[in-house]
Amino acid sequence: MKRIKYILLLFILLGVSSSFAQDKEVKIRVDGLSCPFCAYGLEKKLNDIEGVENIHIDFEKGLVTLNIVGSQKISEDEIKSKVEEAGFTPKKIEISDFKKTSTKTIK
Repeated sequence: MKRIKYILLLFILLGVSSSFAQDKEVKIRVDGLSCPFCAYGLEKKLNDIEGVENIHIDFEKGLVTLNIVGSQKISEDEIKSKVEEAGFTPKKIEISDFKKTSTKTIK
């Protein structure tokens, strides 16, 4: 019985610790998005990046928002490259890790 309590406690603690893992949020201003089909092509390219989840694309505003899970390290250059591979021009990339925000305006 004591063993079961310890196992349950372990699972609870693991669940709590993983819920405190801070994801990073990335916002990308993109030129050239004009329709849902365009947004889908961009979403496919961004999904190729390991650790990327929850992609939301507002093609009317030209804004892409996505999350990077866990401790994945993704560079702004990698994000820029994927946006360009999809045929679009990234204008601004903002990465927030809830501790600090990094912004890069692309010229």
